Amino acid sequence: MKLYGALAAVYLGLVVLANWLASAYIVHVPLTAYLAPAGVFAIGAILVLRDWLQQLAGLWRTMPLVYASGLISWAVGDLAGWTRLEKVAIASVVAFTVSETLEALVFTPIRRWSLTVGVALSATAALVIDSALFLWLAFGSEAFLRGQVVGKAEMVAIGVALTALRRRLFQIRVATA
Repeated sequence: MKLYGALAAVYLGLVVLANWLASAYIVHVPLTAYLAPAGVFAIGAILVLRDWLQQLAGLWRTMPLVYASGLISWAVGDLAGWTRLEKVAIASVVAFTVSETLEALVFTPIRRWSLTVGVALSATAALVIDSALFLWLAFGSEAFLRGQVVGKAEMVAIGVALTALRRRLFQIRVATA
């Protein structure tokens, strides 16, 4: 369970980082002409990481991280006086709740058949919902939707490749829930 604890800490940290970046910067998405809030790459990684955490410890130990990470991000913004981060953190909690629930619904039945396919399909389904909902709630606009979707998809592609490689190098025990 040391691996789970380390990955959970990375997950929580990435959510706070993603929300701070999204509240402060706009970036170019590699290989495209699109722009997106800078947290896009961290969120793409988070979508894959949630699946990995579920694979290690089960759904019921993983889903609370979604809510905890949003609350921690909101608290950091509140304590630091970053009003914009608070709005982004709230949008993140709502978007994460919806998209990560969808992701869990897709991933859970597929993961036993193929971890890599489960990660690919669930993260892809979640990234579209997460992008649209987050942008609308955080910024009142979907102007960066293409950049969000493509940026997250690029990170998901890297995560899927790492999942396939990890599965070949290490035999990870499948959690029951």
